[in-house]
Amino acid sequence: MNDFNEYNNMQTFSTEGSGMTPAPKAPKNKKKSGVMKVVALIAAVAIVGGGAGFGGAYLAGRSSSIVSGNSEGAASSSAVTETVGSDGAASVESDTAPTLNELQSSAVRKELTDVEYNSDGSYKYTRDLVSTVRDSIVYIEASINYRGTLTPYASGSGIIISSDGYIITNAHLTDDMDAFTITVTTTDPETNTGATKEYDAELVGSDTDTDLAVLKIEAEDLPAAVLGDSDKMSLGDDVVVIGNPLGLNCSVTKGVVSGLNRQVSSNERSLSSIQTDAAINSGNSGGAMFNMYGDVIGIVNEKLVNNYAENVGFAITINEAKDVINDLISKGFVTGRPILGITFLQVSDYVGAIQGMTPGLYITEIDKDLPIAQSGLVVGDTITAIDGTKVTSASDVSDVLNGKKPGDTVVATVARTDELGRTRNIDIEITLAEFSGT
Repeated sequence: MNDFNEYNNMQTFSTEGSGMTPAPKAPKNKKKSGVMKVVALIAAVAIVGGGAGFGGAYLAGRSSSIVSGNSEGAASSSAVTETVGSDGAASVESDTAPTLNELQSSAVRKELTDVEYNSDGSYKYTRDLVSTVRDSIVYIEASINYRGTLTPYASGSGIIISSDGYIITNAHLTDDMDAFTITVTTTDPETNTGATKEYDAELVGSDTDTDLAVLKIEAEDLPAAVLGDSDKMSLGDDVVVIGNPLGLNCSVTKGVVSGLNRQVSSNERSLSSIQTDAAINSGNSGGAMFNMYGDVIGIVNEKLVNNYAENVGFAITINEAKDVINDLISKGFVTGRPILGITFLQVSDYVGAIQGMTPGLYITEIDKDLPIAQSGLVVGDTITAIDGTKVTSASDVSDVLNGKKPGDTVVATVARTDELGRTRNIDIEITLAEFSGT
């Protein structure tokens, strides 16, 4: 049993990123190790770009828990490739990295002739809006290294946000992928025909908790989309979705805002979503939801899938995504997220009784470079509670530390066994460090 279910494993919600699966996916060796490590992180990120913001527990990676007796059951502060970048793709952190605002300075809508506008400046006809913005949406093909050969495995969509090639998409499209090919289309306004060009892309940063990722291609003078203000959307507003469902380039669907501030995922992320009745299908992931002014107000990532629902799709609100995107560009990871800095086995009450272990988090490793190394905690200790709340799994830790930030302190109740087998409980104060993506 997993400690948590990611949104792309839900029975009722589906992330729409995989448009093609021509070959079976090769298993990642790191997931077959005897004791799998998971990044035990806690999010306390305050989004300030508008919207409600979010603060929530952040849990990166995947684990088969010892709670159910599985041998692969550890949580760690070291397996960052599960969240920050995919295998073989380095995240970028640079003091000279541009900010999102700087990148958006190159976002200018192209001027078209014979375009009609409403009195409020919105496009009168959807066709004119689409003609203006469609080239800012790209086709993404993600590949895996399968038996030494790069094999296309998934496809989706992306949004150009700068003229020099920064592209935003969904993390579920980039997660565990080894290479990316971006197809950019340039449309001739006179003939309405498009010429395509392919680019190899580098993964700048990826955050599975918010399902956002940034890719970069080496190009110039690309048509960057304008990121709008999703707070200005109202129920019933018209929206246009552009993406590449099932690999069908530049597919357009139109609908209305069916709901605002939706929280739809089962994982710990809490970015708000816009609900729409515009058709969304596999391959739309990472594409744009536009308002009728031609501004991106959402990043498409999910749809409701069951026998009782039709046309219930979702897009991450762009206002809440902006700070995440900015961090991914400038740091390669999302800042402000505390990390305990330990690797531990998760011991449930049941397993503890069967195996004669104290239920809790059995410490197998402590990061010597983080403040926790000076706390007095030692390998072999079992954390049974944090701030008075019982913990036996990584998700318990996530819940307890919800809303905390790096530099905050927590008190861990620890069961320590001496050489004679005697166990005593002690309290240890731990200072939370900031997850830095390494």
